[in-house]
Amino acid sequence: MLLSCRRLHLPSLIVIWLVCSGVAGGSNPLCPASCTCKPTDRGKKRISCLAGGLADPIPTGQMDPRIEILEISAPEDKKNWLSVTSIFQHFKQLEELHISNSNINQIAMHAFWGLPTLKILDLSLNNISSVFDHNFRGLVNLLELNLDDNRLTALQSGVFKHLTELRILSLQRNKLRVLVPRTFLKLVKLHVLRINGNKFEELDPEAFKEVTELRTLECRYCGLERINTQIYHLLPYLTHLDLGYNALQYLYYDEFQDLHRLHTLKLDGNLFPVILENTFVNQQQLRYLCLARNRIAKIPDTALKNLTNLVELDLGYNKLYKVESVAFTHVANSLQKLIISGNNFKLNVIKTIIETVLNVWDLSVANMKLETIPRNFFPDNIKSLNLSWNNLTDISQEMFPRQLEILDLNNNKLKGLNDSAVLYLETLKTVNIENNPWTCELCHITDMFFRVNKSTLFKNATCAFPSVLNAKKLLKLSLDEIPPCGDQEFTEEDFEATSKRGLFIGLICIVTFGLSSIVFVVISCVKRHNDNAAQRAKRTAESLQENSLENSVTVFSKSQISFQFPLDLMERKLSVSTIDEIKRDERPEIKRDESQGMSNGSVVTGL
Repeated sequence: MLLSCRRLHLPSLIVIWLVCSGVAGGSNPLCPASCTCKPTDRGKKRISCLAGGLADPIPTGQMDPRIEILEISAPEDKKNWLSVTSIFQHFKQLEELHISNSNINQIAMHAFWGLPTLKILDLSLNNISSVFDHNFRGLVNLLELNLDDNRLTALQSGVFKHLTELRILSLQRNKLRVLVPRTFLKLVKLHVLRINGNKFEELDPEAFKEVTELRTLECRYCGLERINTQIYHLLPYLTHLDLGYNALQYLYYDEFQDLHRLHTLKLDGNLFPVILENTFVNQQQLRYLCLARNRIAKIPDTALKNLTNLVELDLGYNKLYKVESVAFTHVANSLQKLIISGNNFKLNVIKTIIETVLNVWDLSVANMKLETIPRNFFPDNIKSLNLSWNNLTDISQEMFPRQLEILDLNNNKLKGLNDSAVLYLETLKTVNIENNPWTCELCHITDMFFRVNKSTLFKNATCAFPSVLNAKKLLKLSLDEIPPCGDQEFTEEDFEATSKRGLFIGLICIVTFGLSSIVFVVISCVKRHNDNAAQRAKRTAESLQENSLENSVTVFSKSQISFQFPLDLMERKLSVSTIDEIKRDERPEIKRDESQGMSNGSVVTGL
């Protein structure tokens, strides 16, 4: 009898199961119309409502009470307008609850009561301005709480005291300015605390007394000018410390002496001018050290001492122009990734560094104004090489290591590539050659053009010159569009170079003209002076001659009577005019004293 009953009800049971599973009728009554209901890769029941436009109340009554993951979010242009109240109690298997980008402004009292299985609660990207301890009652097994990108301005002491199993707490990008003492009361199992993007004046050590098991502390972009090192004493198990992009100016030589277990230390984006001797001498377990984007001008010889397990070092974008090779000898055996981009190193300094750290296989020398790379410059063991933001105009296979797999040539000054360069780049696993000023003329891109449809290298490459082809993709070029060399317009670089040359030549002309003018003036003055001197000399000579004549025998002005001087003293010839000729001369001034003697001793008498 029991068997027949079972047979009688079996078809009905099948129909009921099909209806509930959504097979019959083509719809699932336990999945709201605006949501999707698909299991995860691990087979967990999941409902996702991501289309946006939801308003209160959340349609939990239309959802399968056996769901394990509930996701509610919205795109930026179609946000939800929801509130969180006690509407989730019937989800007895719920493990993850994500409600983000939904304009939630507060959490109701005991909103999550009756959810002992909930492990992850994500309320990020909302407008929550305050939270209280009663908001989290009942979450006795919660492991992760995410309150990122809300409007929290303050946290009360003990606000999370009901979350005794909490491992991860994220409060990033809120409006917190202070952490009061006992903020993290009873969070004795907390391992990760993220408070990035809040504007703390300082961190009070009293706030960290309850979280002595903390492994990760992230406080980037917090405006900190100093750190009370007592915090490090309270967090002896810290392995990950991120203080990047604050306003820290000094590191004491014993700054991190209590942090013996550090694996990762990020100090990038601060204001350090120098790293002191032995600063990291107690961090023997350190594997990643980031000192990028500070103002460091010197690396002391012992700055990296004892960092025998360091794998990655980032010194990029500082003010370094030289480094003693001994500074890198302490990490020469362990270091695998090195970033020295954005410094003022010359090729010889770079060569010294990479010859010291011979086990480095990932090297970044970007933004260093490199115009060319010598043959066999890089060690052959380098597999990843970043040469972006340099001034390279040409490349060849001989420039690169033999084992190279990843190459970044983004933002250089490459105008084109020849066939051998193209073939070499195609052998690499990953190549980035975007944002180069490709000059789409036959003499520059012919080899690239004929391989553009056979290679993925140039899928995003666009022409920069000539102007008629600017921003056009190489993939869309036709051969008849590409002009030969010689017909091209001036490029921006050519114009700039020509302008500089013209300016230089103009300056030379101005200087030359000025010097010429000065020389002309000087010569004119000298010439005028010489002319005046010559005239004075001439006048002096004439005066002397007149004086000489006056002291000699008088020469009559009449042509009929003349005495030529000097007289030939040997012949003593004398020309004398006749008495008649003398009488015709009526000028009184020629009358002489009859007794006047001649210069040669002769005397004219009886005239």
